[in-house]
Amino acid sequence: MHAKVYQITKHRVDEDNILNENTLEQGESTDYDYCSEISEEERAESIDTLVNNILPKGMFTLIGSDELVFNGGTTEWIHNWVNAIHEKSEDVNVGNVTHWIGAAYQLKKVINNPLGTDSHFYLSETTTQTYGEESAELMRMVCKLRIGERLYIGGIIDYHF
Repeated sequence: MHAKVYQITKHRVDEDNILNENTLEQGESTDYDYCSEISEEERAESIDTLVNNILPKGMFTLIGSDELVFNGGTTEWIHNWVNAIHEKSEDVNVGNVTHWIGAAYQLKKVINNPLGTDSHFYLSETTTQTYGEESAELMRMVCKLRIGERLYIGGIIDYHF
């Protein structure tokens, strides 16, 4: 299967530090079988998907091709995330906690990936980090923003898992 890794940062990324297909560790014992560059057309489509399908509805406005303006909405979003965690935790019991893909695994997924996406997020402004984050880390960063603050989209790469 394929998904995207989005570089999203609080400052515009220098050209030398834009996420590319060689930034992340790939292969055995990693999250990525392989990574590849995408075309400008696919980049535009991926940004549209990010804004309109991955991020919480109405939380951001896209300005130009790579700038996101924060519109607020984290209080309600956090409330919904906590409710989802509580709902999933109610399903965990002594009879299923050790099941391979059981209730405990579903709880872990909602904690680590509240946006429910296969996409990962590279939140570093340099290319020294060798992995992308699940959506909880992105949302922790978002929850610290004030209305009107901006995030910037750097590199976007495709990955196979």
